[in-house]
Amino acid sequence: MRRKCNNVVDTSSDCNQMTTEDVQADIKHSDDVENKIQKQIILNSSTTVASIEMYVRDVFPNDHESVELILHYEGGKTICLNDYKNSSMGDLGIQLNPELNYTITVTPSEKRNMSLYVNDVAEDDLLLGASASPTTGEVPSSSGNDTAPIHEDFLEHGHCSRCRVGPTTSDVEPSNNVESMSVVESTNYVGLVNQAMTCYLNSLVQALFMTPEFRNAIYNWEFDGQNEARSIPYQLQKLFLNLQTSTRSAVETTDLTTSFGWQGSEAWHQHDIQELCRVMFDALERKFKDTKQANLINDLYEGKMLDYVKCLECGTEKSREDTFLDIPLPVRPFGSNVAYNSVEEALRAFVQPETLEGNNQYHCEKCNKKCDAHKGLKFIKFPYLLTLHLKRFDFDYNTMHRIKLNDKVVFPEKLNLNSFVPNNRNENESIDERDTIVKCDECSTTDSGSALDDESCQGTDLSSTVNDHDENCEDSDEGIDVSSGNVHHETEAKGPYIYELFSIMIHSGSASGGHYYAYIKDFDKNQWLCFNDQSVNRITEDDIKKTYGGGPQKGYYSGVYTSSTNAYMLMYRQIDKERNCAAMKVEEFPPHMQKLLHHMRNKEKTDRINKEKQNNSFRLTVNCYNPYTDELMDVRISLFRDSTLEDAAITAHRRFKLDGIVEVEDCRMVIYNKKQSCIDCSFESDDLIFCDIVDRFKVFYSDWLLEIKEPGTEFRTYKKGGINMRTYYVNVETEDVREPVLVRVDVDDTVRILKNKIADMLIMNTNNIQVAITKFCNDPQYLDDDNMIVPFDNVSSDFKLYVSSVLDEDPDKKFDHSKFKKIIERFEYIVYLGVLLPDTDPATLDGMFIPSLDSVQNNENKLEASVTDRTNSPSLRISPQPGAMSCGDTFGDQSNSEDSSLSDSDRTLVGDAPGDCQGIFSSNSTSPADQHMISPMDPAEDMYNYDVLGNPSEEMSWDNNATGIMKNVTYFKVMSIKDCKRSPSDTNYAKLCKIFIDNRMTLDMFKKYLEPVVRVPKEYFKIYRQYPSPDEEWSTLSDTLRLARDGQTLTVKLGRALSINEFNCKVYLLKPGSTDTNHFLFEHILTRGQSVGQVKKEILFKAKKLHMLDIPFNKCRLREKCLKKPRKVYIDDQLFLDDISVLSSYEVYLQELDHVESVTSPNQLVLFARHWCPSTMTLQPFQEVVLDTTTMSELKSKVSEMSNIPLENVQVAFVRSIFPCDMHLLDIHSELDWDPNVTHLDQWPLQVDDGTAFFYRDSREKLKELTYEEKKEISIKENTRLGRVPSKSCATWEKSLRIYLDNWPSETEDNCID
Repeated sequence: MRRKCNNVVDTSSDCNQMTTEDVQADIKHSDDVENKIQKQIILNSSTTVASIEMYVRDVFPNDHESVELILHYEGGKTICLNDYKNSSMGDLGIQLNPELNYTITVTPSEKRNMSLYVNDVAEDDLLLGASASPTTGEVPSSSGNDTAPIHEDFLEHGHCSRCRVGPTTSDVEPSNNVESMSVVESTNYVGLVNQAMTCYLNSLVQALFMTPEFRNAIYNWEFDGQNEARSIPYQLQKLFLNLQTSTRSAVETTDLTTSFGWQGSEAWHQHDIQELCRVMFDALERKFKDTKQANLINDLYEGKMLDYVKCLECGTEKSREDTFLDIPLPVRPFGSNVAYNSVEEALRAFVQPETLEGNNQYHCEKCNKKCDAHKGLKFIKFPYLLTLHLKRFDFDYNTMHRIKLNDKVVFPEKLNLNSFVPNNRNENESIDERDTIVKCDECSTTDSGSALDDESCQGTDLSSTVNDHDENCEDSDEGIDVSSGNVHHETEAKGPYIYELFSIMIHSGSASGGHYYAYIKDFDKNQWLCFNDQSVNRITEDDIKKTYGGGPQKGYYSGVYTSSTNAYMLMYRQIDKERNCAAMKVEEFPPHMQKLLHHMRNKEKTDRINKEKQNNSFRLTVNCYNPYTDELMDVRISLFRDSTLEDAAITAHRRFKLDGIVEVEDCRMVIYNKKQSCIDCSFESDDLIFCDIVDRFKVFYSDWLLEIKEPGTEFRTYKKGGINMRTYYVNVETEDVREPVLVRVDVDDTVRILKNKIADMLIMNTNNIQVAITKFCNDPQYLDDDNMIVPFDNVSSDFKLYVSSVLDEDPDKKFDHSKFKKIIERFEYIVYLGVLLPDTDPATLDGMFIPSLDSVQNNENKLEASVTDRTNSPSLRISPQPGAMSCGDTFGDQSNSEDSSLSDSDRTLVGDAPGDCQGIFSSNSTSPADQHMISPMDPAEDMYNYDVLGNPSEEMSWDNNATGIMKNVTYFKVMSIKDCKRSPSDTNYAKLCKIFIDNRMTLDMFKKYLEPVVRVPKEYFKIYRQYPSPDEEWSTLSDTLRLARDGQTLTVKLGRALSINEFNCKVYLLKPGSTDTNHFLFEHILTRGQSVGQVKKEILFKAKKLHMLDIPFNKCRLREKCLKKPRKVYIDDQLFLDDISVLSSYEVYLQELDHVESVTSPNQLVLFARHWCPSTMTLQPFQEVVLDTTTMSELKSKVSEMSNIPLENVQVAFVRSIFPCDMHLLDIHSELDWDPNVTHLDQWPLQVDDGTAFFYRDSREKLKELTYEEKKEISIKENTRLGRVPSKSCATWEKSLRIYLDNWPSETEDNCID
């Protein structure tokens, strides 16, 4: 839809309201006698005449080019508005009164042909700052004096600039003291988005689209459905549809360039528009093969000519027929600084024959001798659509640079070419009637023909046909009568070849780069428009005149003009009533195009909706408990504000990669209380959308959880504010405490409701349930009033519930004196933890050089026998477990079956029981599954492994005061172990162990008690917490378990844990002659006081075991690694941390030698040296040089010894690049500082240290002289080897334009058009 400019408003539009200062004027056409066309316009004091004329042309788009506007006002007064184009109503002194009637009469002036030639074109219009950009806001007028100059946006440094679509206020000079206003008009045409530097593509596509015959042919082509992304005609079809029907101001061309096989970088390369036209036509021809459009390009654009040689003695002519798609016209004759006046003169010079004479005579077969002859070209048929290419790019042999010829070349609107076709020749004349004709159809342009390659027109006197650029140039005859098309013929040649101009491709810039845009004529509306990438605007005649080129010369260089914006390619259409047609309208589309248009509009609508949704999207963090390990995971997902909870659950399910593990139907989104590690609230429906949730539930910055339920069960309802409390069942009779279960407690729950929930969970009688709640200091509160609200808050995470069926064996005892309370108090420091255990099978341990517990503790059999003998002991016990709970609300599967998986060696408990409470953590159970606890006072005390677990009598002491608080005691009880994995494909974690443990225990002691469970000595496994970081080892052995949260899951990973004075280092391999400095082998642990020789033996053993490296001890060394550079060599008797400093992130090289170690002192300097051979342009492999001193003389002496180069001829150069000191071969001889004037290597500017590299050469050896080809070959190989990209700017580096038809560029470049 065409939008009106700000000052011109159609009152029929409901969106525009008149103000008190506006008046409405009727517009009447003089030919509309019956007033069938009634239009109105709103006028005010700022409305300009130019804007009124534009609006009138919108109303009557097919009217005459010049109209007369008469304003009738104030009861009979009239004024001709054409005389005041840049004036406003206020400037004209017209008082606008809403109570009066105003009428504008539109009268067509005498019709005249548009002339692109003006008798007096002042060169001042083309001064620096003049532009070929359209004078936006102006309309064609009868006078050229109203045209305002437009400043040109010059292109610099090869960057693609944009032509300006209109002047600013300061750009327009006032006329007749009347303020000029710039009116920017928006048309109903669609622009093209510039991808980066694709202005040349945009201009050509717009020109083809505005060619009705080409557009219709593209629409009539029917896509076969094969590989639409790579189909050029199909993508062109879609692009044309968008240009014709889209409501957007500009559309993308990425689909079209993708069909070319172009990748992202192609958009950043500038190309020639004529080259693109040729390549794209060739590609279309190949794609149209075997279709109705197979001859489309030839039918529309192909012309024919003869390349002939004619003997001047006998008149015999031999010729060859060539075809062309465009005609390349030189702007200047070869070797001349003066350009042709017009395209017609260039055409005449193009067909002017060359005389072959003298030494260049032609051998005539008929005369049987060498004769003078004419060699040239003759047009025999012009195409329907004629393309003229003005060859403005040339090469200056004086400066040896490419240049652009900005000379003025005039072109007419109508071009008569009949005089270029011989009158006595019929188009259907048989070629066989001439002497000898050789047909050649391979040439698509005249540039490829034999005679057409000659642009010089040598032997022709052109003095009368070129411009004489003197001071009076602006008054000279332009040489073309545009009314007839040829000023040199008194009568116009008759014939079919009369053309009208409809497209001008304009280049603004230099030979290094520039910007393309197009002036194109709309045949239907008879309007000229500027298509400049995304903008489309009307232009004036003066804008077209400025594209001729030329302008005042700069003076210092002949032929250089101030204006660099000019026409580069012209398109003409033959005037033929039978062939001239209009472009298809939407209602005229064939069925397949109607279907495509419907599909594109639906897709566009969908994309628009998705984009709107994208603008309304937000990011959400979702948590989820790992179904295998109960670890809390989190991901970030993107959602729309109108997304439902179900949409979020599906997205989170996919992001957590739960497919095949958990069905999406068993998942839902709930609010998560991260502080309490429980669900905060759930929602009644998954159809709720997020924007409603915020309003209804006041949820703003909450955490979310993907809840997973057991298959076949129903989701529970969670009220907001409730928490999960760990509930421990206490058997008062056996003094046993079971693994906790999670019970949901809501904010309004009474004790009776809580008991009902516990009864359902633990399968108990509600009337017998006794409940106590604890917080912080473990001071239990007995909940005896069933109507009381359960006291808790959802901020603290320290609430626990203890449940029993009785308070005490004595039913008369109150809670405060009951055994139930004492058991709770004894549980004050006990926390419930999960421990992920790694797989410790022999193969895994052997591969990691980790000894099993059996190899360290040989009495495990005794331990197992002791356990077996005491299966009936009441001291070993694990309680029966309640049923399993859903993931997310529990810390493990608590089924009874998992206990049976525990072997006797897995069951280890260290605890204590004071004399008066020996039975608190023991029972009389005889079940083998219950045997998990021993204490120092236990009858089974002898099964306690003192060597492995330490002496409990030394670690555990008891305070028998009334408080009964344990001091310096430890409690460790394995409750259950079950098989688990992080994921179906993960084999790193084999078991999940649940334990009760005293949180006063140190990490070191905890690891000691884990040994029988992990089956590895504590020195060979590490502990990791989920907080603060799951990847950070918990390494401070003096820390207590108070730093572990109750219910947290810890992770055990195999690996050598560092002790005091131990450090980790990474070992890399450095082979002789190898430049690979990052060959990582493994990690190794260094201990203070270890010798280098001892560490080397350990590393060699490990390298042989892991990497099958059999390196002799005396043919290797350890060497410091600093980044990628090998530095100081370590001597075998040096001690780590005493003689050698070891820092964090320490790295060493295991350097393999091809000789016995020769370095004997840490004071020796070990350097690398390479022999540079200039005569062969080669570098020899690295050699080692060991120096006792840091003098240059010793270095040269050592080099002389190992290379046999006389000492006086040895030259060395210090290489400053990073090891392995790769350099471009072409730079070594000239870029390095050979033989620096220093006596010591540690002097400035060398300042070398161990591992420094030097190149050396023989001064007698001469540098190889390379040919250009050899130098280029070496350069390419070296650039490839070093990974260098040629550092050329976009302005000078040209990449050939190619269109790939079948294969992408990465696959092959054989099947492409270039």
